[in-house]
Amino acid sequence: MSILINCDKLLKVYTNKNVCVFESGSKKAYKYLQNGLFGIIFDDYNPNIDVINNFKNEYPNMTIYKITPLKKTLKIDDKFYFSNVMSESSYTPKCYKSKLEVDDKDALYFIKDRGGTGGRKVHIFTYNELLEEDINFRKNVVQKCCFNNPDLYNNRNYKIRQLALIHNKDVYLHKESWFSISEIDYNDENILNRRFKYVINQRKDVKFELSHKLTDFSLIFENIKLAINDFKKYYKDDIYNFEPNEYSILGFDFVVNDKKDIQIIEINHRPCFLHPLNVREICDIGFIKDMIILLANKNLENTKFIKI
Repeated sequence: MSILINCDKLLKVYTNKNVCVFESGSKKAYKYLQNGLFGIIFDDYNPNIDVINNFKNEYPNMTIYKITPLKKTLKIDDKFYFSNVMSESSYTPKCYKSKLEVDDKDALYFIKDRGGTGGRKVHIFTYNELLEEDINFRKNVVQKCCFNNPDLYNNRNYKIRQLALIHNKDVYLHKESWFSISEIDYNDENILNRRFKYVINQRKDVKFELSHKLTDFSLIFENIKLAINDFKKYYKDDIYNFEPNEYSILGFDFVVNDKKDIQIIEINHRPCFLHPLNVREICDIGFIKDMIILLANKNLENTKFIKI
């Protein structure tokens, strides 16, 4: 737990996840805070009621912001819900509820567990392979591989992780993000490497870089903003269900084609903030710093957020 205090302001931050990132972010945020008593509660499950009560008992006038309970965000993370709610968006891949709906014989297809995280329980198949699979459509989503002309970085597939803050019925997009790069060359045709070429998670040989290193990232980011605006439209009821003192941090995963078009392939409602050092300071710690400033000061000054 981080506690920062002087005669005019106090900041107290509790987290049970990625403690070093929250501690660094809170220390960097503190000098930008307006005078007052502020408490930030992050929990990888539900906000800890004992911690909240301790904050209130110790500082009755403290303004406390707490992570949104799981019951309000689990379905945002659910791949069934995502495929249904955003089915009309041009920024999401086509999903299928039965094999009869699958019609592109030249495409690749992902089978994803509806609640899977970190790239686990994600498998990739050709059209003919998919037809031979025994798929439980109550537990899995079939998602079409978005682009047959992906944008490549050093001849390899990549995925962008973009963090966003949901608070007080608004969505705030951070200007900094990172991308992870497959360890397999795109022209590698070895079927044993196919999954690693397309499913890019935090593995030993997967590299991370800051997104501004991508060619024409400014154009990519403009398209990301449009996609997040679509998210805000389609998830309006969920966002409006948050209490004024609640916030949520969402991790959006994007893929990009060679024209810099993008699609959201997943939304993570409890993302990790502990990534390699070359992106952690700017993206993970920087996000937490700016989130604390925005929540406490109620404005975007001294942050890298933009309001969608």
